[in-house]
Amino acid sequence: MNRRISLNTILENDLVLKIISVLIGILIWFVVLDQQNPMSEHTLSVPLRTNREVLAVKNISLVSSTIPDAINVVIKGRKQRLEKVSASDFHAFLDFSGIESTEQATMNIPIPQYNGDQDIIITDVYPKSVRISLEKIIRREFPINIKWLGSFSEGYEAVNIKLNPDSVFLQELESVINSIDSVAVTIEREQLFKGDSMNRRIEVYDKDGKIIPSLDGSFQTNISFNIAKTVPVATTVTGKPKEDFYVKDYKLSRNTVQIIGNYDVIKDINVINAEQLDVNGVESSFSRELELKIPENVQLYNSNSVISAQVNIERYSYKTVSIPKSSITIFGGDVTGKVKYRIAEEEISFVIKGPGEILNTVDAKTIKGFVNVYELSEDKGTFDVQISLPSGIYIDGSVIVTVETETTVLPEEIEEPEPTPSPIPDEDTLEEEPFEKPQ
Repeated sequence: MNRRISLNTILENDLVLKIISVLIGILIWFVVLDQQNPMSEHTLSVPLRTNREVLAVKNISLVSSTIPDAINVVIKGRKQRLEKVSASDFHAFLDFSGIESTEQATMNIPIPQYNGDQDIIITDVYPKSVRISLEKIIRREFPINIKWLGSFSEGYEAVNIKLNPDSVFLQELESVINSIDSVAVTIEREQLFKGDSMNRRIEVYDKDGKIIPSLDGSFQTNISFNIAKTVPVATTVTGKPKEDFYVKDYKLSRNTVQIIGNYDVIKDINVINAEQLDVNGVESSFSRELELKIPENVQLYNSNSVISAQVNIERYSYKTVSIPKSSITIFGGDVTGKVKYRIAEEEISFVIKGPGEILNTVDAKTIKGFVNVYELSEDKGTFDVQISLPSGIYIDGSVIVTVETETTVLPEEIEEPEPTPSPIPDEDTLEEEPFEKPQ
């Protein structure tokens, strides 16, 4: 038989009443709690930490980003509990360890970890993502050049220049490495005179010739060198060739050499002498090796100490010339003026010899002669004439002239006769002779 349970019957049950009472109490508790300690939201600024340093291991660099120093974390919970929560209760972390290439442009910020003991809920994070720009870090080798400043004194230069190291490996962002045009050290030339080595820091230049600050001075190199001076080579001729032969010229295989040594030593060396060229008795051209005389503490650069000399020997040419007697000066004779000297020959001819190239330029009009008649004791005598000739031209034989004299009497030595007195005219004669007025 079906029994109908009424509401009154249920309410009369003690257990049911107890359950209903509990539920009503809980409801009342929640109502009171919402009034005294309601649910609320609160935003905290939490520091954001990263491990961007792990990118270096993968040769990646974070060039730029919008990563903030702190993020805003929105939390929800009872007001009294929220008041007990601080930013230090959270750990916000952006992890770069998962990045494997430079193509990634954004990163999501994960919900921070809450380490507190309050019953709260993290409802939001701002910003939720950040933009990043990544670039590869590459390493490349570059030769080290020298950027010279100033100039050397004439004849000097730097040789045997060695850089240690002579190249350098630079590691930087790919864009920076690709912008490098050259790596150099700057050296003032005048500073090289102070020693034989120096240390210099490298300078890295871009394609516009500007220094790249991030790489400038990051390495240094040692520069060793020698100072070389160019000096002439000289020799002298000793001896005389066979008679009627002469040294036309000689040529050295090297007219200059470079010497290296301490600057204080080489600065005073202006010539390197070779052995003498001995031409005694020779009558034909020849070549000969000569040893250079190298001063102490000096070395030759890029050459040995032996040079060769080509000596050209030729026979004299001959030429007959004639000069008038007026081209010959007489000296050494009487100084009183009583004796007059004259050369009997109107024209004097003789033979001269010498190198053909000089002999052909001799003009007879420029030749002068001199005769010393000091020993002339008679009216006439023969004398050798001293002929003045250009350098390298000689007389073949001798030049002889005849000198004649003439003795004269000076006017002051002539005795004047005493005049014969004229007779004194008488008075009549004086009166008869009229006075004539001078015309």
